[in-house]
Amino acid sequence: MQISQHLKNLAINKVLDKFQRMSIVKKIFVSFLILFIILILAVNLLILNYQKNSLKSQINKNITLLLENLSKDAIDHIVFFDPLAIDEQITLIMNTPGIDYIMIADKNGRIIGHSNKKELGNFIDIEKETLKKWQYVDNEEIRHLNIPIMAGDTFIGILRAGISENKINQYVSDGTKDLKNYIFILNFLALGVTILMSFMLSKTLIKPLQRLKEKMFHIQADKLELCQNPYIVLCKDILSCTKTDCPAYGKERCWLIKEAKENCKVCHNIDCQDCYVYKVSCGDEIGYLIETFNEMIIKLKHSFEELDKATKEKLKLEKSSAMAEMAMTVAHEIKNPLNAIKASTSYIKSNFEGEVLREFLSIIDRETERLNELITGFLSYARPLPLKYEKADLNKAIADVIKLIETEVKEEGKILNIEFDNSIPEFYFDNHQLKQAILNLLVNAMDATKKGDSITVKTLKKDSKVLITISDTGMGIPEELLNKIFEPFFTTKTTGSGLGLACVERIIKNHDGSITVNSKKNGGTEFIIELPLKL
Repeated sequence: MQISQHLKNLAINKVLDKFQRMSIVKKIFVSFLILFIILILAVNLLILNYQKNSLKSQINKNITLLLENLSKDAIDHIVFFDPLAIDEQITLIMNTPGIDYIMIADKNGRIIGHSNKKELGNFIDIEKETLKKWQYVDNEEIRHLNIPIMAGDTFIGILRAGISENKINQYVSDGTKDLKNYIFILNFLALGVTILMSFMLSKTLIKPLQRLKEKMFHIQADKLELCQNPYIVLCKDILSCTKTDCPAYGKERCWLIKEAKENCKVCHNIDCQDCYVYKVSCGDEIGYLIETFNEMIIKLKHSFEELDKATKEKLKLEKSSAMAEMAMTVAHEIKNPLNAIKASTSYIKSNFEGEVLREFLSIIDRETERLNELITGFLSYARPLPLKYEKADLNKAIADVIKLIETEVKEEGKILNIEFDNSIPEFYFDNHQLKQAILNLLVNAMDATKKGDSITVKTLKKDSKVLITISDTGMGIPEELLNKIFEPFFTTKTTGSGLGLACVERIIKNHDGSITVNSKKNGGTEFIIELPLKL
């Protein structure tokens, strides 16, 4: 017994394991098929049983009615003793389905009519308590019904009929044969429709999962792509939104846009997952799975971008540190002989005369001064000064810097535009270093422009930040060089150390700010500095 149960459990587990290993399409198909078969078998059994019971009930009613009519018709034949008429009536009733035998006995129990002629003249027991009641005999295969024959109020005989259960069942079976065939045809058609529908449904359900699977394979190949969702709706369409200033206006998947997500949380006090737009776009559980996957892809992209940015920043810092150390060493080594050359030049100028000599000495003095400026730049980059925060007026600080170049700008025939936001309050920053950064940018703008070009300086207060924009209409920077301009010693000019923009970037970052550049060749350049408003 235990071995048999163990084998049974083993077989069930094997079937379940095989089912688990099937594809989703096959699982849905097999599940629908099994469910359909169980449902159809149950419905068929109910219909056939109901039909059989109805037929049996109808046959019993018909037999009872026929026997009651026969008992009434037999009154005169018994009173006037007409056995031939009784026999004719019995023969006629015997054609009724299910009847095995019929007999008519007088009040003494003597059989005067019987479907089996051999039983004529025999006696039967008449028990009044069995009248009009069904009784089972012969191992319940035959049941008989005793109906009294009354002439007025006088009991003159009895009608007994034997009903065969086997004959009734056979009749019912023959009567439901056409119904079975009809049900079989309907079942066959329904099975075909079910197979077709389950196949179509499984294919419909599996399509988004296949798209999701494909995108997951793309992740293995380092391709971070969003999975398509054909049911995506837009806020402006489904909610009739007119907020065109919203970061997500007219865009798909507003829940993946950080600014829009924060805006909904503040304005509507609702999470994206509870939003009606999100629920409609997802639809079913597969849709929720797809959009969760897409959110994961966006976060992965952002993480990879941050990682790449951090890696580049690390390499840049390492490179800058190495260059700074080298620059400082070189600057120290050159500065002493350079000072000696400068002193010697000054001494010769003071003690010797001659026009040619003075001309050459002036050249030496000028170039020595240029080298000294380069060395000073190297040292200031290699050994940056710590920030000295003081509360100051940004507009005034920038205005002071502009005064240094204003005369030169006018002499060169260039246009200088100044747009200050007077709502900017005084805040804390390093006045000296920030002026140096602004001056570097303005000098670069002057170098990049020619007569008739314009240089624009703007300030703007935006929430808790201050924006400084320095733009020009000069020759611009080629797009392929934009990602290199903040690297130390990189320059497109024939003069200079290439440390100006590197120093600017470091000063701005030390202020917890950021600097971005927009430019294209022959299309001008725009530097945007963003500083925190530290009040």
